[in-house]
Formats: sequence, structure tokens, C-alpha cells
Amino acid sequence: MNLSTPVAAAQGAPVLISWIAVNNDPFERSRERSFRLHGGERIEGPTLALLTNSDSEYQGRITDAVLLRQGGDEAAFHTNIYEELVAVLAERCPTLRLHPIVWSGSDPTDHSAIFEFLRECIPQVRRKFPGRELVVHVSPGTPSMQTVWVLMAETGFIEAPFRVVKSFKQEDRQNGKPVVTPVVVGIDTFYKRYMETRPRTDAAQDEVIRWDPARFRSKALADVFREAQRVAPLKVPVLILGERGTGKTTLATWIRAASPYRKASLDDAWPAVACGQYTSETMRTELFGYRKGAFTGADQNRDGLLHTADGDTLFLDELGDIAHDLQRLLIKAIEEGRFQRLGSPEFEKTDFRLITATNLPASELTQRIAPDFFDRVRAFELRLPSLREIPEELDWMWDAVIVGAARRARVHRRYTSLPEKERSRLMTALRAHHLPGNIRDLFRVAWRFLAARADDRWPLPHNEAISYALEALEAPAPHSDESSRMIAQAFAQGRSLPEPLIKQGPVQTEVLVADLRKYLAMELRRVSKAHHLPVDQVADVGERTLRNWLRKDPSDPPES
Repeated sequence: MNLSTPVAAAQGAPVLISWIAVNNDPFERSRERSFRLHGGERIEGPTLALLTNSDSEYQGRITDAVLLRQGGDEAAFHTNIYEELVAVLAERCPTLRLHPIVWSGSDPTDHSAIFEFLRECIPQVRRKFPGRELVVHVSPGTPSMQTVWVLMAETGFIEAPFRVVKSFKQEDRQNGKPVVTPVVVGIDTFYKRYMETRPRTDAAQDEVIRWDPARFRSKALADVFREAQRVAPLKVPVLILGERGTGKTTLATWIRAASPYRKASLDDAWPAVACGQYTSETMRTELFGYRKGAFTGADQNRDGLLHTADGDTLFLDELGDIAHDLQRLLIKAIEEGRFQRLGSPEFEKTDFRLITATNLPASELTQRIAPDFFDRVRAFELRLPSLREIPEELDWMWDAVIVGAARRARVHRRYTSLPEKERSRLMTALRAHHLPGNIRDLFRVAWRFLAARADDRWPLPHNEAISYALEALEAPAPHSDESSRMIAQAFAQGRSLPEPLIKQGPVQTEVLVADLRKYLAMELRRVSKAHHLPVDQVADVGERTLRNWLRKDPSDPPES
């Protein structure tokens, strides 16, 4: 199956995904492999029944079918069954498009091998059919295959929209069973809870992506979530560090969902606040609540987040924006589990788990946060890497971002698709950029791409849409030639110099060093400006050196 090219279809047309039934496709067989008959006619197997039976709700509705079959030692046998099925489908469903996929495994009872195959296969199928309902037919295949299908559906490994169904044999249908019926198990899993959970704060762009550790490819990101898994059950404060747009709110949500400090009734809006949105006074009322008459306009009692978070988790984002007087008040709530509403002489009890987050560097954070308060909120620290540090994650992150962007922009998901050649070009460009906004930068690119593709009057072709979308990114550091980028990537990843580079001829070391200096000059200026510090306080060189590094012609005499 060519999984690189998205398939267009009428909006809403479902897609069948199913193993072939080696004993019953295209028609039911006895143990002796002879066809079973009913009224002199061969009895249709599960795939034909779902697609062609007049009592099946999917008759005539499915335009594409992804058919999985076993390879390995019995590849020839399974291929013969598949070809028999194809021949019958060509007669009964001449417009049906078939997309065969061969699993290389030989043991149809190996749950682990089946799971690994489907875990790689399903995201590719979803990318090929964006926005279309997948009809996961669990009846064909071995019991192990059926079990893996159901567990993957129940634990979040199949991206919505999808529907799990099973079909009944002819003898069962004679006893009143339908041709096809939904399969609903209703397992309450961590992943389901996590996907259904939203913090109380306004949704930020990085909250749209839902982290799935099973898709991680980098050690850095896997290590963060391994640490989060360890700390999730503990009632200790967690401080999450990371640049803007790295997913700090998402990680906080993940920790809460994996912990006992969660009330299901609050999943739609669990206690969280972006501290930078409030003044000291309004922040106090938001956290501590108030009694009627505490101030002008306080015409009724109001619960604060410390009250709401009792038995749950409290998330304070933008930690560095909490005023010092509030820090002192929060120490008592953290240490003693007691607080006072504004205007009340009485203490109330609360038992909550605290998570905080900041994008400030440690040097600036310690200037804003009192040492006593800082010590209490950082019992456990987690640092989320920037996308520059984990470029191998960009493939699945882009898939999640473009789908989330389409949902937020109310654009149909068919506009999210990209041919493999153009997708590769986009991924190369994203990996080459410093992406200072991290996931937020991906969303900016995604929204411009959707605007270019979903324009009903003048839609841009894929290649032009990508160029238009990439204009959303900040101007990169001064241009470096391809050999400089290849060498820099090899150095960062600890790899040998790539062969294509060697074949190009002698490495231009002076050009490479000049490119690196230009990049460093741009980055040092950016960091200096962002933190309001002179250049010589963020590096061991000064502004004059940076100007020399940025000379357009390196042969010009340096500034003295």
C-alpha cells in the first residue's frame, strides 16, 4: 500500500480497515476447506457481509478498504486468499479502492508483534485518510489480532474518528443477530482520562497536542515523561521548566491524569491559573476566594481555587509573576494545608497537589521568587526540551498540530494532507529552523498552510502552500550553505560526516566557521535582548566581536 499519498473521497465516506479472514474470506469454509452453502449458494464471509450484504449499514457507503494480511512463512497462502477476495470484490464492489498491507510476522498469536505492527501502521492509515471515519472490523483474524484491535481502540492508540465493529456469521444472523454491530467495552484507562481532561485556564496553543509517550523517538522527551511517571503518584510539588510553547501545561495535565490527586468531576476545568493575567489583588481573590462584604462589589461568598483544588491538583502557570505577598500566603497553604478567604478570620482546610511552571531561566526566576517559596515549589523539577533539541519528534508533532489547527480553525481535515515529497520538504525546513516558539511556531505554520489550501477561490498547490506557510516563522539566522548545515547536524547528533558531503569535494572550513559565528552572533543578540542584558554578560565576547562575525564579506578588515 502506498501510504504517502492522501486519498480524496466524498466527505464522510468511511474507510474499512480489517485483517482478511483466511478461513472465511471471501466465503465461509468448513474445516476441510470446502465452501459452506445456504440455499445452494456460497455463504459470504465477514468482509463481503460487511461490504455487500443488503442488511449491512455499510453496504455501498465504504469507498476505501485497507486489508491487512500475514506474510512471513505462510505469505503465499495468505496472498492466494487475498487474491480470491479481490476477484469477488471487483464484481460486487467495482468502485471500491483496495489498499493492501502485508505484515511480515509469522506468528498470528504473538500479541506483542501484532501490536507493534499496528502501532506503526494505524498512524499512516490515518494520515492517508484525514478526517474520515475508520471502521475497524475486528471479526476477521486470530483471537490475538481481535484482542489487540479492541485494546488499541479502548486505550487511545486509534485516533478519532473511528468505530469498532464486529460481524456475525450467517447461522448467527438466522437467530436474530445483525450483520454488523458496534463493539463497546468501556474500559476506564489513564489515556482516556488524559484525553478528556482540560485545565481551567484558557486553552493555549500547546494544549492542543496530546502527548503519547508511545510515539516518542527522542531520549530527552522519553526521559522527561519517565520522570513524570515516577513523581505523579507522590504528593510533592513539581516545577516544570521550559521555553514558551514546549508543552508545560500539557505535561501538567498528564501528571494530574496519572495521579490520585484528581477529581473526575473537575476534568472539564481542573484548577489552574495563568498567574501573569492577574494583578496581586485579583490573583489573591482567584486563589483564596472571599467572603461577602470583603470589598466593594463582593455581594456574595466566592470559592477560590484553593478550595476547589481540595482533593485535586492546583496548577500555577507563569510562576515568576506571583507577587511576594501572595508567595508568603501560599507557603502556609502548601505547608499546612490551611488558608483564609479574603475578609474571613477563619482558616479553611485544603489538601491539594501543587504543580507550577515557568519559561524563565533560573537566574531570572530566583530574582523574582522568594527563596522560602522557591524551595517549597521545586521539590521535584522537570525540564521540557525545546524542539531544537528533539528534531526527531517533529514528524508526529506536525501530524498532531495540523489536525488540531484544522479543528480550531474549523477547516475540514482533508486540507491537512500532504504528499510525501512535500511533507519531507516541510520537515526539512522545520528541522533547520530554531523555532523559538516551539509548538506555537508549528501552529503558526499550520494555520497559514490551511489558509492557503482551504481558499475556495485561489487555493495554492502543495509546494506553494508550504512556502507560504513557512513565512510564518521568524527570519532565520544568516544563510549557511548546505554543507554547513549537514556538518552541524552530524556534530549535534554525534554522527560521522555524511557521505554526500564527502562526495561534494573538499570541505570549506572557513565558510563553515563563518556560518557558525554568524549563527552565534544572531542568537547571542537575541538572548541578550530577551533578557535585557549586555552581550558581555551572556557570553565571553562583546558587541564589537558580534559585529565582526556578522560582516557580509569575511575578507573585509575587522573592526578595531
